[in-house]
Amino acid sequence: MLPMMVNIRNKKVIVIGGGKIAAKRIESLLRFQPNITVVSPVLEERLHDLVKSDVIEHIARSFHKSDVKGTFLVIAATDDTAVNQRVKESCQTNQLINIVDDPANSSFHFPAMYEKNEITIAVTTSGISPMLAKNLRDEFAAIVDGMDPEYLLFLKEVRHLVKEGQFTKEQKRILLKECLEEWYHSNSIQRSIFMDKILDLYYHPQKNKR
Repeated sequence: MLPMMVNIRNKKVIVIGGGKIAAKRIESLLRFQPNITVVSPVLEERLHDLVKSDVIEHIARSFHKSDVKGTFLVIAATDDTAVNQRVKESCQTNQLINIVDDPANSSFHFPAMYEKNEITIAVTTSGISPMLAKNLRDEFAAIVDGMDPEYLLFLKEVRHLVKEGQFTKEQKRILLKECLEEWYHSNSIQRSIFMDKILDLYYHPQKNKR
């Protein structure tokens, strides 16, 4: 499968099933602000709370084929394999579907995710070992947790200036690589010196030609 980041803000998402797995899937999606509808006769208590606060919509009945019409993401999360298969068969070929008990026939998977300070980590083993994916995610998360948030802002500012400035392709490569050196990670003085150099080159592009 092709790993990619997809903007699902305000996209229609339907979840068939209202149990623990459905709740887990919904909670992982909420931060990305889609429009979520859950179809199920009954709901987990935590999903009831989301419905009461108008965070998600609830259709209190069993699945109908028409439920998936016009939706961007479809999640079949019931405890009935036959129902999940019906959901799959009801989808168009251009719809993204995740079947919780049948990864092989899903068109997308939920990776083990971690998000902090504009860094998103997503790890998947394509269903082979979700536990391994979580372990790897936690290892990467520990690295991110140890980063100075100011360093990430520094990288963002450097990249903006380098992209917008009158630098050659080789100069851009060198500058963007240099700012990743370890001594910039926690040393604000070194970051300031480097930023002054970038700004000088940015506002005096003639120096780039020397």
